[in-house]
Amino acid sequence: MITGIAMALVLLLNPGLLMAKSSVINHAEFATLSLPDESMDQQEKDLGIGPVKSVVLGPLNSKMIGEGKVIYTNQCIICHDIDQNKLGPALKNVTKTRTPEYIMNILLNPVQMQKENATVKALLAKYNNLPMPDPALNQAKARSVLEYLRSLVK
Repeated sequence: MITGIAMALVLLLNPGLLMAKSSVINHAEFATLSLPDESMDQQEKDLGIGPVKSVVLGPLNSKMIGEGKVIYTNQCIICHDIDQNKLGPALKNVTKTRTPEYIMNILLNPVQMQKENATVKALLAKYNNLPMPDPALNQAKARSVLEYLRSLVK
């Protein structure tokens, strides 16, 4: 498991990693990423692999948004910017292209999803096969990150 501190050290020693693929992939490409013979309907139904089978969304919860923003700022921002690609894809509109279950499962079960989920494998290939470290979140924290990501959609 790579911690945020370890990742920061890697980036300090090799700052060129931050720009590794950002000029090749734009946000529009991420939003429409599809696999061969995969329609958006299939992507919209992709729940990912992990413990979350169903998420009921209601109105945005400001307390959860605040908690999710703190987690995002402390653990995710090093690889995922809001508006532009970095080591991983931009996340501003991820809730438009991925199911809530998928987002929570990638946060809760990144190792298995990177090995077995076709969408995640395709993203890895686009981003230099740099694996996403396990953020070690519980379901409540993953749900807060999801709520923060939902709040970014305008």
